[in-house]
Amino acid sequence: MTTRVLLAEDNEALAHMLERFLVAQSYEVLLAKNGAEALSMLASREVDLLVLDLRLPEISGIEVLQRLRRTPRGAHLPVVIMTGYYKGEKFAEGAKRLGVDHYLEKPFSQQSFLRAIRDAVSGPTMARSEPANLLSALVDLYYSGKSGMLKLRQGPPLSILHGVPVSFLSRGRDEFPAMLAATGKISAEERNLFVNSGEDRIFLTQAGYLTYEELLEESRKFLIRTILDAVMVNAAAEFVAGPAEIEMPLVPLQVPELLYESFTGHALGFNADSFLSRFGHLFPARTANFYRQANLVSMSRDDITTLNLINGRRPLLEVVGTGSKRGSSATFCSFLKVMRLISLNPAPDDEEQADFRLKVLYNRPMEEELDEGEEKSERFEDLVAEVSGNVELAVGNEGMAAPLLSSVISFEQQVQRDFAYIKEKNYYELLGMTPGSFTFNTLKDSYFSRTRPYSQERLMELSGPVLEMAQEVLSVLSTAYNTLSNVISKERYDELLNSDKIGIDGKQDDKLQAQVQFQSGKVFLEMGEFANAEKAFQDAYRLEPDVALHSAFLAWAIYRNPSNKGSKAASDKARNLLARSLQNGRHPEAFSFRGWMLLDEGREGLAEGEFQKALKLNPRDALARNGLQQITDHRQSEKKGLFSKFFG
Repeated sequence: MTTRVLLAEDNEALAHMLERFLVAQSYEVLLAKNGAEALSMLASREVDLLVLDLRLPEISGIEVLQRLRRTPRGAHLPVVIMTGYYKGEKFAEGAKRLGVDHYLEKPFSQQSFLRAIRDAVSGPTMARSEPANLLSALVDLYYSGKSGMLKLRQGPPLSILHGVPVSFLSRGRDEFPAMLAATGKISAEERNLFVNSGEDRIFLTQAGYLTYEELLEESRKFLIRTILDAVMVNAAAEFVAGPAEIEMPLVPLQVPELLYESFTGHALGFNADSFLSRFGHLFPARTANFYRQANLVSMSRDDITTLNLINGRRPLLEVVGTGSKRGSSATFCSFLKVMRLISLNPAPDDEEQADFRLKVLYNRPMEEELDEGEEKSERFEDLVAEVSGNVELAVGNEGMAAPLLSSVISFEQQVQRDFAYIKEKNYYELLGMTPGSFTFNTLKDSYFSRTRPYSQERLMELSGPVLEMAQEVLSVLSTAYNTLSNVISKERYDELLNSDKIGIDGKQDDKLQAQVQFQSGKVFLEMGEFANAEKAFQDAYRLEPDVALHSAFLAWAIYRNPSNKGSKAASDKARNLLARSLQNGRHPEAFSFRGWMLLDEGREGLAEGEFQKALKLNPRDALARNGLQQITDHRQSEKKGLFSKFFG
């Protein structure tokens, strides 16, 4: 029986992306774009699971959940919460009291989303220790050396030659050109021309859209990503044996290295604790396959150390140990098991031996010992670089080589580098410019080239601290772009940068940033961009909460932001901020803002008093003058209406 999921999400692009993903997992999906629609569907349709965004229009997701739990039919319906607004433990705890165990903060990873869906539908289960089925099928194909076509439910057919993925079919299909267009490699027009041409990928080079080297690189990335995405969600696949249909160019993937980088790079969502609870008592021993495959993988030093502990006599728990590297060691052992390089035996047993003479193991001479000396360590790294050919080394604390997946799994590393880069940089430096070299075209090109890699799909791959870093990077780049793209805010920013009164470190840097955010917020108010204004003023208020104007303008932006319309919480927050502002100082703007809030409530007398206070401080305050004029016009209109009633 097909599981029916009601997806209540007002972001249309995200809703359709999640819908396609769930359908690919054989779920039936109903879509609701607001809270009222969700409640209507829940009342009229049989639903097995509700996936709910908390900040829905018309009726909020919180109210939908509260109403649902008050009905006999919905009291125990599984619910998965998605939210980009209500973040933190207190909200998750509140949801748990309403019977929600899965609380996803946006943006979330594909893996965590799928896990939440499966757990909510089937009830609490042990996290899977390793991807199954499709992953096993790839390993089976590799060792059997079969040729043919691997047809995925989602994605293009893959060409398998002697057990190795070597290509994919793209003629007449949109997946590969869509990736190229999304990353700015080709234009939308070129994308359509290629799809409609029905040509092989080599046409992209023949037509001059990509160089041959670019085509090879992008084809390789796409093939890796297609395989990993399918394995991670355990997508349905069918292998048709026979001659492989080949589309040029060929980009053969070395399966052991691909899986090694996938496991150790956390691209497959492996659960180390679950793996150890299931297999920790068993005794790992090398198999004959190990000696055939070990030199096909560029292993890290830590993984080689773990391998040297495997002798058929130690239980797995002893091999991985209890230190800080326990999780990574368990992950590596899972790779060895999946690739059939070790067997896990119920009792101590002898290891199998190589059936040929080995000169080199782990890409290093057999007689070398793993020595902590500096000279041996350098020789090992040099040797890895030498035998890896065109392998790109991803230098980290563990010195791990990242050959095949450097373009895929290093998005996390890119985020970390970007996060470090944005520190101590002014807005020009962030976007690769100086005040002297600034042009609006350069600004636009630089901004989009830096933010293009941060697509929703890529962000869904991240979690935890790295995801927070990505959000911070996007926030800082957006602020820089918005400030420099507006003539007024750019001039004010230039003035602040050149000010001798403000330094560029510590509290002085906070003061500079607060002033920049405040001035940017005022520009956004003038442009009617109230959401951006609210964000800018919020940043200024966070940096300098005791500055009266910061809280006053933040209150006004919250009040004017259309997305806060009808929200009592937002209205109360705006009034509290105004009260705080007037405690910290008397400014005409604060009185004017409060006057308009009162006027909107129909309390003309009180509003008039606030406008008068503002004009007493600044007789030219336009907001107060406009408010008083509106009150005067309204009273004149009422008088005319009264005269008409008596004398008309």
